[in-house]
Amino acid sequence: MSQTDISGKLGRVRDAVSARDWRTATALCIEILKQDPRQADAHLVLGLAAAEGGKIDMALRAFDTVLKIDPARFDARIQKARCLVQAGRPAAAEQEALQCIEPAEHNPKLLDLLATVFSHIGKQERAGPLIQRAAELAPQDISILSNAAAIQLFLGSNREAAATLEHALQLDPAHARSHWQLSKARKARDSDHCQEMEALLAQQHASGEAPVYLHYALGKEYEDLERWDQAWKHYQQGADKQRQRLQYQASEDQALFDTLLARLDERWLTATPPTPRAHTSEPIFILGLPRSGSTLVERIIASHSQVQSLGELAQWPLAVKRLSNIRQPGLFQPAIAARADTVDLQRAATQYREEIAYLQDGSALFTDKLPANFLYLPLLARAFPQGRLVHVYRNPLDSCFAMYKQLFADAYPFSYTLGELADYYIGYHRLMAHWRRLLGDRLIEVNYDQLVREQEPQTRLLLESLGLPFETDCLEFHRTSSATATASAAQVRQPMHSLSVGRWQMFAEQLSPLKQRLEAAGIALE
Repeated sequence: MSQTDISGKLGRVRDAVSARDWRTATALCIEILKQDPRQADAHLVLGLAAAEGGKIDMALRAFDTVLKIDPARFDARIQKARCLVQAGRPAAAEQEALQCIEPAEHNPKLLDLLATVFSHIGKQERAGPLIQRAAELAPQDISILSNAAAIQLFLGSNREAAATLEHALQLDPAHARSHWQLSKARKARDSDHCQEMEALLAQQHASGEAPVYLHYALGKEYEDLERWDQAWKHYQQGADKQRQRLQYQASEDQALFDTLLARLDERWLTATPPTPRAHTSEPIFILGLPRSGSTLVERIIASHSQVQSLGELAQWPLAVKRLSNIRQPGLFQPAIAARADTVDLQRAATQYREEIAYLQDGSALFTDKLPANFLYLPLLARAFPQGRLVHVYRNPLDSCFAMYKQLFADAYPFSYTLGELADYYIGYHRLMAHWRRLLGDRLIEVNYDQLVREQEPQTRLLLESLGLPFETDCLEFHRTSSATATASAAQVRQPMHSLSVGRWQMFAEQLSPLKQRLEAAGIALE
């Protein structure tokens, strides 16, 4: 194959990549590499194809090959960083990404990708200037503008995010994700935006994710306007459409609960000694169901001078998964739970600490607010004997409704039908009762409803339980400047309020099947 033939095939590879025809692109790259094994572009595309198919180890090998051929290929280095994030290696991802900031400064697409990497590893402050630069270089690129707004929301810059999204919608009035983000960035004051979105939904070409985004945005804005029936209609339609897009088996979660209950019992706890090592910095794990107030509690605690906020970290469930030798997708699944009682907790704790070290500033305590860590509470208690375990909960119906009306990214697939949501809540309730019996005073519990009614006394009690002296900054949590990369990012920038307490009652009729399921399971609803 001549160089001219190789160049022609590389052109066809680029066309195939543009069309997302990864099979054709892969076949062409293999032909090229048989003739010239040092064609960096072909290795790069093989890496992209492998990453697209979820074969992260294969993708990393391909990108490493590109970098051996040409160490200056920062496009391959950025893609390697992205895959390291997916592989649960954020510290390594940061090392690669830092090398790419300067060489990528004139390429908006790569700056966008680089900002996404930093955002995913919890470095929102570093992501912000990069995505801003990308937006300045490509002010007509809707995808970049949408990503810029997402990071602005994480950083608490709601006005800037709204302005970015309004600009994006001027360029493309049908961009559904931007409509959804705009609904989160500000409170609706009139129905003008709702009318625009209703018109978009009425158009036949709205397909894929677009209707889901629009329904959730409409639900939120109609709720802002206290038009309850219209809000519910759109929440329900959005949830129904999102559920259709997911491959989820509720039986898997029920098996997960059953397995944890059976494996992590009194006998296991008695036979498992705490890991003995002392550390200069200890975790405060804040957990519970999503949308139950854990972000608010995290902001209160992280406003203390002795505490650093590290956000939602996946490093603990990743460490448990690695040491259980389970390779199938997912961090919380029955196969992992079946081996949880055999995990070397000292190794898991060491891996966890090594993976989060790049985020730490030397504070005596740090927060890890991954809600689903409630599944692994006994493991955390034994692996971190000096750590704190904070479970946040609220009224069951408010808790369930708050999940139902939220469009999550990739997590919590149980939340899109009332039946599956009820079953999951019942499983969670049963598991938490078991953990309380096991852990006793090790478990610090915060009732969100009490906290918002009695802010200062409940805050004082929480800090005392954590072994921290009271500081008035903890009452002014909304002034804390650190980023919040959660669905609650907008709410925690506000002073404490009780607007969401009892919110489910506005939808009591629609939620009655859920209420009946919870009551039948013996769950107190007041």
